[in-house]
Amino acid sequence: MEEINNERLALMHKLDEAFRDVRKQILSEWNKNNEHNLGMTHGRMLILLNDNGAMKASALAEALSITGGGVTGIADRLIELGYIKRERSQEDRRAVLLTLSDKGKAGVGSMMEVRRNIMIKLFKGLSMEDMLQGIHLFQTMSQNMESQD
Repeated sequence: MEEINNERLALMHKLDEAFRDVRKQILSEWNKNNEHNLGMTHGRMLILLNDNGAMKASALAEALSITGGGVTGIADRLIELGYIKRERSQEDRRAVLLTLSDKGKAGVGSMMEVRRNIMIKLFKGLSMEDMLQGIHLFQTMSQNMESQD
């Protein structure tokens, strides 16, 4: 286990707070500009289905980093609103796939535009090098969290 001194711990706290502030701002921006009144995870599910076509709930859970129960709850809401539908797989009749409905296909474009605008605002003024460094930092933190320490 790594030795943590007070100065390092204070810096980690500042970084954690900065990360939480940015997440809160991103969520606020999403909610302010999302005409469909859906949460970010709902929007991410629709974008995944748009990009990948029909998907199993388990694949969506992995891609969204949520539980199967979480996917079911989000999918139920999106089905109720008419954005997605459940279909039986042609290859395996036991498998159920989630797919975009016509309404979902029509709405996903505006959600992708909101996402694009948030990214433009978020990364304004950052160089390509800054963004590559950010990717490296987040990948390292992700690997740290996945390690078995």
